[in-house]
Amino acid sequence: MDKKKLSILLVDDEESMVEWLSILLEQDGYKVNSFSHPEAALKWSEQNQVHVLISDIKMPAMSGLELFAKVREIHPHMAGIFMTAFSSVDTAVKAVRQGASDYLLKPFKTGQMLAAIEKAVREKKITAENRALKQKLSKEYNFQGIIGRSQPIIKLLEMVRKVADQPSTVLISGESGTGKELIAKAIHNNSIRRDDPFIGINCGSLSPNLLESELFGHRKGSFTGAYRDKEGLMIASGRGTLFLDEIGELNKDLQVKLLRAIQERQVRPVGDTATRPFRGRLICASNRDLEEMVQEGTFRNDLFYRLNVLPLHVPPLRERREDIPLLVKHFLENGNYPGKEFSVESLEVFTEYNWPGNVRELQNIVERVCVLSSTSTVQVAELPGCLMNKAEKGISSVYSAGIAAPGQEPVLPTLSEIEKAWTYYILEKKAGGEKRAASKILGINEATLHRRLQRYKTEDE
Repeated sequence: MDKKKLSILLVDDEESMVEWLSILLEQDGYKVNSFSHPEAALKWSEQNQVHVLISDIKMPAMSGLELFAKVREIHPHMAGIFMTAFSSVDTAVKAVRQGASDYLLKPFKTGQMLAAIEKAVREKKITAENRALKQKLSKEYNFQGIIGRSQPIIKLLEMVRKVADQPSTVLISGESGTGKELIAKAIHNNSIRRDDPFIGINCGSLSPNLLESELFGHRKGSFTGAYRDKEGLMIASGRGTLFLDEIGELNKDLQVKLLRAIQERQVRPVGDTATRPFRGRLICASNRDLEEMVQEGTFRNDLFYRLNVLPLHVPPLRERREDIPLLVKHFLENGNYPGKEFSVESLEVFTEYNWPGNVRELQNIVERVCVLSSTSTVQVAELPGCLMNKAEKGISSVYSAGIAAPGQEPVLPTLSEIEKAWTYYILEKKAGGEKRAASKILGINEATLHRRLQRYKTEDE
């Protein structure tokens, strides 16, 4: 690493030592930020990058070992060099165990300090290369539970790869049952945070007061029932990932408090005056249209912009019908149904159904049918009636609509029925579920196609 790009944090309660070392290191080309009070150094490290910490061990307010441990919570790959005028084997062992690169006894020669820094940088570089190699040689990508080969899923997983190692907040949108939490876990599992906690909570499952306590924590006696201190999930997630599902269910008060915590990267537990740093990565999800909620005034626009940094959309199952046979196979293999399979005709019914409950509904129906079916191969007759009475049957329904029994007048489809069937035919058979491609083939813009599909959905309900 270029010396000018290397950030060195120098801490010693002896101001003369700080001044001398700062001049020495800056003359050698390093960028040095020096402090004589460890508390000030710690506060500075919360907002700035630190590559190497050089610290005296014995200081009045906080020892060098304590400072190193706290700064390393913020910068886990930071190197450390300790200085001391009191030689102690125990102290040296503690320093090494905590990850120190070197241990210098005062007074030391200038060459010893420069050599120690070069050694720390060299070790840091080797460790970083080993981490990168380990990540490269590990499994291609960990997408457990996300099944599919369709173009929408391939595009989504490519976006997961791109955003995984970014620290920015991710906002996942998609209908209920599409697998938004699986996507959040895939992001976490493919990031540098994979060894840290993944903690998720559904914001619509708790009352506002209980949710506030769960997120931010509380102090003993802060409200009725608070019999002990509680650490909130934002702190418990550490340097890992905090997943907030159904973020659109937050009330206005909690929206304000979450916004402040994100902006300041600080969390204040209920009933406390002190704050603690929030170091985790935030991923949020919603099955509601947050932009529409902003327009309606039910969701804060400033919070929306804070959350919508890296947006991902999980497609509904009806837009990736070619994945349905793969999903059915996956549910059979993981549901302990030995020898069970679905007939070709049954799978055709599955692929034609609209799946308003998406993958979750598909999984539930596969489980229900497998439990109730007495045959090894599930036939169409054994499928639930809701699948058989599907609202749309594709373009084939238009072709057959004018055919009547002998002696009867044919029932011709209406213009709206033809438009609906043709739209679904183009979307599913010609555009592979891609709305943009379908709108081009149909000769309409994407917004018009979206309105059509919403109208059809309302008509089918």
